[in-house]
Amino acid sequence: MPTVAFRVTRSRRAFVNAPQVRKVMEAAMDSKAAPHFVEEFDKRVANWKHKPTFQTKKQDTASAIIRLIAPAKNAAGKIYAYVTLGTPEHDIPLSPKSAGWLAFMWGGPGSYKAKTGPGGKFGGSGTVSGGSMTFAKQVHHPGNAPRNFEGDIAKKEKRWFFRTMDAAWKRAIASMSK
Repeated sequence: MPTVAFRVTRSRRAFVNAPQVRKVMEAAMDSKAAPHFVEEFDKRVANWKHKPTFQTKKQDTASAIIRLIAPAKNAAGKIYAYVTLGTPEHDIPLSPKSAGWLAFMWGGPGSYKAKTGPGGKFGGSGTVSGGSMTFAKQVHHPGNAPRNFEGDIAKKEKRWFFRTMDAAWKRAIASMSK
């Protein structure tokens, strides 16, 4: 399952381990950073019919405050993983659980236009131009390029994260002198 981790570490580990500083930094991670990143993930799937929910998990160590964000482990989370990580070419056989035929819109090769794209482009489900309902027992899927939503979020939000955590760091250090 695709997961993004964001962490706060400082070279002066004595400060990170100081209880007052650690408390302020954890609060900033939980009240500002984690909700902000979950919101960024939600933006990527805002127009999806089957939206995954994103969960935050704490994974702190003695020298780092870490929050992991990942989609829930359900069908929508699996679809998110296929989109963000990409898929190789593969055959899709009729599932023994389903009755009859696979059904999908098809207008020939090149008829599907994705609204998401590699590099973090997002915009919901794609469309089929000139398509009609097609039924088959098995299809060969050409695969799709990874959308890399995690990398896009990390790149676009890096500056915000550093500013937010630096402000928390300064508040934490100031609280030690009181």
